[in-house]
Amino acid sequence: MQTKVTHRWVVSSSILSAVLSAQVLAQTTLQTTTGASAGDQLGDSVAVVGDIDMDGQADIAVGAPYADGNGTSSGAVRVISGATGQILFTFHGAAAGDRLGESVARAGDVDGDGYGDVIAGAPLADFGGKLNCGMARVFSGRTGAVLHTWYGDEANDWFGQSVDGAGDVTGDGRADLIVGAPYGKASVTSNVGEARLFNGVTGAVIRTHNAPQGVAVFGYSVSGAGDINQDGWDDVIVGAPQSSYVGQDSGRAWVFSGKTGATLRTFDGTTSGEYFGVCVDGGGDVDNDGYPDVVIGSPFADYNGGNSGSVFVYSGRTWGLLYNFKGTASADELGRSCAWAGDVDGDGWADVVGGAKYKDQTVGNGGMARVWSGRTGAALFSVYGSVVDEQLGHAVAGGGDVNGDGLDDFVVGWPTFDVGSSFDLGRARAWSGTPLPITSYCTAATNSAGCQATISTTGSPSVSSSAAFTIRATNVVNQKPGFLFYGRHGGTLPYWNGFLCVEAPIVRLPTQNSGGNSSGTSCTGQLSSDFNGWIDLQVDPLLGAGDTLYCQFFYRDGALSALSNAVYFTVQP
Repeated sequence: MQTKVTHRWVVSSSILSAVLSAQVLAQTTLQTTTGASAGDQLGDSVAVVGDIDMDGQADIAVGAPYADGNGTSSGAVRVISGATGQILFTFHGAAAGDRLGESVARAGDVDGDGYGDVIAGAPLADFGGKLNCGMARVFSGRTGAVLHTWYGDEANDWFGQSVDGAGDVTGDGRADLIVGAPYGKASVTSNVGEARLFNGVTGAVIRTHNAPQGVAVFGYSVSGAGDINQDGWDDVIVGAPQSSYVGQDSGRAWVFSGKTGATLRTFDGTTSGEYFGVCVDGGGDVDNDGYPDVVIGSPFADYNGGNSGSVFVYSGRTWGLLYNFKGTASADELGRSCAWAGDVDGDGWADVVGGAKYKDQTVGNGGMARVWSGRTGAALFSVYGSVVDEQLGHAVAGGGDVNGDGLDDFVVGWPTFDVGSSFDLGRARAWSGTPLPITSYCTAATNSAGCQATISTTGSPSVSSSAAFTIRATNVVNQKPGFLFYGRHGGTLPYWNGFLCVEAPIVRLPTQNSGGNSSGTSCTGQLSSDFNGWIDLQVDPLLGAGDTLYCQFFYRDGALSALSNAVYFTVQP
């Protein structure tokens, strides 16, 4: 882990009760969903599932495997609207201990009704006396009804530990599915693990890929691959991070033909203990050559220190290595999660997203998720956790336009997110690469002079401009101390007779006097700050181009205090 850095956060004691959240660099916050109860661990799995509600924007599915809706740790999957953040469906595990939501994925249109469907796994479900055989279930995106349910063959198979839409592997024009059982057949053979393909129309088994000789936890990760070999049938990827072809637990991933089941290609970790194949994904054309490419995570790779981790991208046409995105410090474990992100920056090339849940950017194990350009390999966006052991980046997903701006967005889950003393509620959030304009929001408190302090701005927020970007509040009570404060996320929390419109952690600018009439009580006061000047001071070391900020003024009002309305914007280069 990195040495921890202490930052000069200046936080008003009167607003410390706001909910803690994650810091964001270089992108815009979209929808956020948080676990309903302590211990739910919502965000353990995430997926962009297509347009479930047919409003023209992609929707999001999030797993909460320890939710207790049908008994302790029965698990749940929540589907939320990309447009509004409203919950569209909540699917519950059938019984205590099922842990539905350990995996979730876009299924495609399985039943042919024009709506995208959702597949989720419950690897510890029991069936027919077989404990922990596991289960996978497909839900209708139109009605929420169960379309298919499948179970593992034997006790302790953990069938459903991984799931994904497989594309069309049968050539019938309908979506098929793939499910991993990383401990399948462990009772009868040393070749442990299975990945099974199912027909989306009938639910029948198409084929089962069994672990090759000596391979362990085959099927720990699975993914649709797109049509890699260009034969008109979609293909699949299967990961086995504890296979030992190169060294003990070096890991391997297989690409299989959807048409024939034949092995098209294998990829290996290069050193012992890499766990190459913990996550796999496919379907995105990263190098823009017309062939879908392959993304594989290796969280214990040691390129930049022990367990710094890596996300590898391979060409689907040549099988050559396109990128090795490396963790930057020991114990980052980049590659715990990885995915094709879609075209996030609008350059026509598919991008890649990966998670490093133990990254220490500003706090220990705060975590990180990062998006890299498919065209250049440069880091486009980074999201960091801001609380010790927040472990942001546990799960990542992409490949859909959540906010309807024509660009793909990405989703990050962190199941150990806390709110106060409610631990491990979990959280998932979608981000966009599109910057936000300067926009007012939230309602100001009515102060003792009968006015509402209202924000206006002059200029543009920029890290390089020599011109001022002034944020001011007028209609402030005269001759009162006050200050501007900001955070990386907005909110609406009742506070006195107004609203606290910024989530913590909150950074406070210096206190100033509102001025105005020298006597009496009136609305002649004003508070004003040059935010570009504040940026130049570099008091906030995380503040930079692309940062979306939410700002509000606080000021004294007699024995009480008051708040203005709020404004948000994205800092430009």
